[in-house]
Amino acid sequence: MSFEVVIVGGGYTGMIAAAALSRAGAQVKVFEAAQGTDPRFRGELIHPRGVRGLEQLGLKTPLFEQGGVGVFGFAVTAGPGVPASILPYGAEQGPGLGIDHHLMVRTLRDQVGARRNVSITTGQRITDFVRDGSRIAGVRAETGETYRADLVVVADGRQSKLRGVLGLEPNITLLSYTVAFGVEGELPHGRKGHVFLGAPGPILAYPYGEGLIRFCVDVPLGAARGRQAMVDLLTQQYAPVVPEGLREAMIASLRDEPFEGCANHSITTQNCAAPGVVLVGDAGGCSHPLTASGMTNAMNDVITLSEEVAAAGPTDEALSEYQRRRYDFVRMRELFTDALYEVFRGQDAGSRALQEGVFRYWASSVRSRDASMNILSGEEVRISRFVSEYTRVFRGSAVDVFAKLVKNPVLGTRTLSSLVKTTYGRLEVAAERATRRWVDRHRMELHELP
Repeated sequence: MSFEVVIVGGGYTGMIAAAALSRAGAQVKVFEAAQGTDPRFRGELIHPRGVRGLEQLGLKTPLFEQGGVGVFGFAVTAGPGVPASILPYGAEQGPGLGIDHHLMVRTLRDQVGARRNVSITTGQRITDFVRDGSRIAGVRAETGETYRADLVVVADGRQSKLRGVLGLEPNITLLSYTVAFGVEGELPHGRKGHVFLGAPGPILAYPYGEGLIRFCVDVPLGAARGRQAMVDLLTQQYAPVVPEGLREAMIASLRDEPFEGCANHSITTQNCAAPGVVLVGDAGGCSHPLTASGMTNAMNDVITLSEEVAAAGPTDEALSEYQRRRYDFVRMRELFTDALYEVFRGQDAGSRALQEGVFRYWASSVRSRDASMNILSGEEVRISRFVSEYTRVFRGSAVDVFAKLVKNPVLGTRTLSSLVKTTYGRLEVAAERATRRWVDRHRMELHELP
């Protein structure tokens, strides 16, 4: 089976989509608006599920050879001087991958662009679609040229312009900002993603090259304006929760080196496909980057899409099935990421009580740690499993709060009320997402184009 595909976006998602669809029999044309790689900070940490996808596409080895390093789980620390909870990936899952984003994209373009049925054009901005009645039949460039295709894949990121052209308006919530910078050194627990809590927002640090550590610091909205104000905020309120050796490197980097900033959004869509066109990766929705799920979600998207079109071609039925399967996977990821971010920020007494409950839960058994990591890394996708584990944490938190209630009735009552409110709100969202997921599984119609 041979068919023509146009992919809009030549970053990580666009390139793995080109690799997957070319293997499925497509002649693929990729358009990237930028001449080089996107200068803005973008994802660099991929869970084992995503790395296995890279291996399936023949891209894992080149990325490791070009400087990527294995990542072997997470270490989460509640505050300064508190022992970390170690959460390894399962041995059967293989390693994750940390790699400089720009190096990764260049490597993927070199590797995928060399395949005989893939071509890449940079510096060409796509602004509209070609339509045959109610079906998308290609794209139109800013300069007026048109390129026809049997399938258009929109991979232009979370701020996708083409998503709006299709009328696929998402729900968007601005959550916070990330300040990202690199330091040289080694993390306390080796090649794991490290999460440091106790500051106004969580800090994610991970290896992204030999002897290189990326810091991604979550900063509340409106917390600081201007470079010096941000340096002061991070130095005074965030650096103290980082282990001493890394703390010095963090402060020096903030003082002497440029850092990057980006907004953190929660973006959810109700449809990700229309006749002749699909959204993949962040164009189809994204969550807070704390769980590093975006690149793994994107891999799931492109593998799912390639499987469907390989079996049936780029038909409406295949695109509808892609949409159903995509949401079946991503709804769980959205729910878990939102819940974990809320708990790790600990902005109210209920969230702080749940945070303490999470650490007790992880300390209780290997099973608890494995269950959490399977949800985090995308190996477990059942919403019922999230509800079960969340309920276990709530029960443990409630027991602790009742003990405090005896000692301090006023504070304990206030904390218990907040705990119940927070938990009820999260489980209510879980029920809503479960209902939406059921609807997604049984809703086969594609989005009608405006």
